Amino acid sequence: MNSISTTGVGTSLRVQWRTGWKGASAWVIGLAAVVALTAGSITDLYDTPAKLRSYADSSDSPALRMLNGDVAGLGTLGGTLANELGFVFGFGLPVMAIALTVRGTRREEEAGRLELLLASRMGRQAPLVAAVLVALLSFLALGALTAVIFVGSGTEVAGALAFGGSIVALGAVFVGVTALLAQAFGHSRSVWGAGLAIMLVAYIVRGAGAIDHTWVVWLSPHGWQDQVAAFGQLRWTPFVVSAVVTLALLGLALVLSARRDVGASLIAPSTGPERAAPALLHPFGLAVRDRRGGILGWAVLVAILMGTYGSLTQTVIDAVQGNPDLAAFLAGGEEGIVKSMSAMFVLLLSMLVSGSVLQSLGSLRTEETSGRLELALSAPRGRVAWLLPHLVVVAVGTLVVAVVGSLALALTTAAALGDSEWVGTLLRAGADHLPVALLLGGLSVALFGWLPRLQPVVWAVFAIAAVVGYMGPGLDLPEALVEWSPFGLVGNVPAESLDVTGALVAGGLGLLLVALGLLGFVRRDVPHA
Repeated sequence: MNSISTTGVGTSLRVQWRTGWKGASAWVIGLAAVVALTAGSITDLYDTPAKLRSYADSSDSPALRMLNGDVAGLGTLGGTLANELGFVFGFGLPVMAIALTVRGTRREEEAGRLELLLASRMGRQAPLVAAVLVALLSFLALGALTAVIFVGSGTEVAGALAFGGSIVALGAVFVGVTALLAQAFGHSRSVWGAGLAIMLVAYIVRGAGAIDHTWVVWLSPHGWQDQVAAFGQLRWTPFVVSAVVTLALLGLALVLSARRDVGASLIAPSTGPERAAPALLHPFGLAVRDRRGGILGWAVLVAILMGTYGSLTQTVIDAVQGNPDLAAFLAGGEEGIVKSMSAMFVLLLSMLVSGSVLQSLGSLRTEETSGRLELALSAPRGRVAWLLPHLVVVAVGTLVVAVVGSLALALTTAAALGDSEWVGTLLRAGADHLPVALLLGGLSVALFGWLPRLQPVVWAVFAIAAVVGYMGPGLDLPEALVEWSPFGLVGNVPAESLDVTGALVAGGLGLLLVALGLLGFVRRDVPHA
């Protein structure tokens, strides 16, 4: 076993910051902007103690605790803000940690750049330490900005600092998780897949424990953030647990890094057959081969998440009906409660399906920057003949992910309620959101066709649309903004009827953008600098 060496960590830190500061800054500024938007809207809406108590009465429901966590101090401004940000941070912070840590570890190693860097007088573990430091400093910046925004909005200083610290603690745990996974797997996509799976399990476990305020929340890093109770009875134990787990993960990652060769991994990747299958001689076969793993991964993810939510439907109903004030607030009886709750789950499913589309389409640019696209186009085939099979496979994969997620939610909800009619209702609701995925996917294709370097901008559009779609009604954003945002175009199904006009607009505009993307791809240079 080689010894651990961090010589030259300062140099590696400067290199990683210079090459990755844009991505880190985008994450920090983007999430801080969401915090600022939320704070500005909440302070205007709930400017009296009576209004804050009303918010607490309407928001302290099992369904919302399952989504946002068991947030303490809902009757205070700080607790209200923390609750509104629970869903966004529940997914956003782990994904930020995975993205920043993968970039400085496995992705650099996979591309061969790390080996060149280590050829100088630099210790084997210096790049790993530098990548972790960049990620942790980014979370420190986000936590500090969040605390400043909270204090500026009128929350308690101690609570704001504790909540900012909980952001750093949750992010640090997933930085440690990703650093460890980067030693185990040889490809960045495998690290991403394993990291997202762990995030999903942690999120579901936290939600299951939050429904009835049980000890199960302590099994999840998300639950540790809630248990800080920044705006309730402040606890320091979650910080200690997060710190110990983070240090253990990072220490293990350093040890395992010293046990393997550069470019290798602890889990050996599976090798393919000696001869390629005949289908791989054609663009469509290659497209299926490239994307089948991602499609399967997304399908499993949405199936687990939606199946968990659906199976807890009756538990949530029982908890709501056990609270007379909350039951009165949610008019419409049991059916009304299920429709309101299902609409939130279907919206989440729509976001996941759209995310799968953007992730799959983003690999088109990777094919170009890696040089594989030029090689593929050197064969006697046109550009449309290369791109169109990829788009067809993405479209089919989108349908697979959407159908699997809708089925999981529909079947588990029907089983929990003992009412098979919910199967058809929820399957239709899932299908109603498909035009949204087409719209966002069309924008990604159009950017790839005309301005490929700007293709990642579609993720910013997606993030804004998700925030407006999920938080818009609660933040009292202009009704027109909510209704005409991508996720609002189809309406709040199944709680409300499908907005046919909005669905047609989304679908038609999506198809138009795809056509424009194909036209741009035919006309521009490859590769596009």
